[in-house]
Formats: sequence, C-alpha cells, structure tokens
Amino acid sequence: MSNPITRQEFHEAIDSSLSGLQKDPWMAGRVRSQLRERNATGKRKVSTAVIIIALILLLTIAAVASGILFSPRASARVLADQALYDRYGITYDMQSYFSVESCEHDDGTVTVSYEGIEDMAFVLGRYDVSIRGNTVLDVTWSHDGEDVSKGFASEAWGKDQLQRMLEMNRETGGMAGFDPFIRMINLKNGIVEEETESPGPLDEEAFERETQEVKAQSRYSREELRQMARDAVVQQYQLTREQADMLIFDEENEEASYRTIDGKPCYICCMFLVQHPDPDNPYGSDEPEEKDGTYYADVNVVTGVIEDIDYLTGAGGNG
Repeated sequence: MSNPITRQEFHEAIDSSLSGLQKDPWMAGRVRSQLRERNATGKRKVSTAVIIIALILLLTIAAVASGILFSPRASARVLADQALYDRYGITYDMQSYFSVESCEHDDGTVTVSYEGIEDMAFVLGRYDVSIRGNTVLDVTWSHDGEDVSKGFASEAWGKDQLQRMLEMNRETGGMAGFDPFIRMINLKNGIVEEETESPGPLDEEAFERETQEVKAQSRYSREELRQMARDAVVQQYQLTREQADMLIFDEENEEASYRTIDGKPCYICCMFLVQHPDPDNPYGSDEPEEKDGTYYADVNVVTGVIEDIDYLTGAGGNG
C-alpha cells in the first residue's frame, strides 16, 4: 500500500496542475458583480445555478492555490448569502437586521439561518438555506406566501420594507421611523418582547484559564493567525487589494480572542474596514463605502482551518 499523500504534497500537485492560471482571489467578485449587473439591466439572464457553479469554481481554485482551508460551516456561508440574495433579494446591508447561525447536521448538510433580531423576529421572520457540499438544496422564508405589498402595514416584511428601513436608518440615525409599526404588529399578534436578563459577573479566573489553555494549544503565532483570518476575509468577501490593505485589526479585545468555540480551540479575529475614516472614530463613518463594516473569522489554532466567518455592515445598527 502506498503512503498517503501529505497536505504539502497535495498543494504542490495542485499548484503544478494550475500553474497556467493566474491566482486572483478577487476574480470571483468581479464575475459575480458582472452577472448581477446583467441580470439587473435585463440584457442577459443567467440562471442562479450557473452563477453559483461559477462562484464555487473560482473560490475553490483560489482557496487551493492560496492554501486557505474552510470548514463546511464557513464554506456554506458564502453560498448561503448568495442564495439568499438570488431568491429573496436580501443584501449584506439588510442582514444587519438579522442574527445568523450555522448548524452542521449528521448527514453533512449545513443550515444557515437568518432570523430577525429582538422585537423584529416576527415581522422579518426567518430565512433558512440548506447546503450540502457545494450544492444549495433549499432556500425558504417563514413568511413565504404572505402578503408583503402594504409596506409597513404588512405583517410580513420582505426586501422592500428592509430597503426602506435602511433608508430611514441613514436619514435619522435611528429606528423611530419604523419601530412603532413593529410594536403595533407584535401587539396585534400577542407578542411581548421579553426583557433580557443582564449577564452575571464575569468569572475572570475561568476566562483567563480558557485563554491560556487555547493559547497553549496554538501551533501558530498571533501574526500567522491574523494573516490567515485576513486572507480568508479578502477571499470570501472579494475585497480589492486596496480594501485589503485598509483592514484594521481590533486591538482592544485581543485577550478575548482565544476561545473555545463548539469544542474547537479558536482565535476569533475581528477586523474593521472604513475607507473614509473619521479622525475621531477610526472604526466608523457617516458615509460608508461598499464593503465597509466589521469582519470576523474564527481560526482553529491547531489546524489552521477557518471554522466560521461573518460580515456585518452595521447599516441597520447591528454592527
């Protein structure tokens, strides 16, 4: 029996076979942008399946060439975000009004769920995207089939209401324009927002013990972990080279970065992108550019695998 191929040998073989290709982690972003523009203008219709297959192929080539390894959960997230946009028109900005969770199942399926935050849970509902491998199996919304044509008077709010919510947030800096409608709809349906209990005092000894235990398991330096997280964010969200160079690491919460997530020792890397920073607030801007926001990547400190990844634009006040 021949010896199993090592990870290094695998990457060398792939690099050799792909030697004629230009390694360009920004290629996928350009392709997806062009496809969306063609769909929007109506000049040419491209099926969702073709878009997703092309995106998967480009991301896979870039991932193999760069050596970035994503867990099934992290890989599913980019496909789920794209599927959510294709089916319901939900953009990254709109995702600011949702909490997002990914769940891996025994059959290899990953379900990415987007649920309205706090008192918005009823009107915004819940979107579920089921993915196995590189295939999107299903995309559903808890309000499928309900009337969303009456603006904020509808009891189910879809992309049109979400777009208006974003506009109001930007105009006033708050939710006063639509929050009363949410309260009325919740009251009509017997929904009372429960008060969230304040967390108890932090067990500083246990917190520090966990930090040191995770650090002790790490096979990588902090700089290496940050580089892996940065590369994953650049690739997954198709940042340009200029945007990548402007990413700012969160220095204030460094000691909270080494944590055990779902039983896996991880470095939680937080990065900010602000392309026109305010001198008084380097992490925010009154006029955000596309791709501005907060990025997270959980890097396994033992394997180097990107266990989870997330992006919050903060447009809905949930950044």
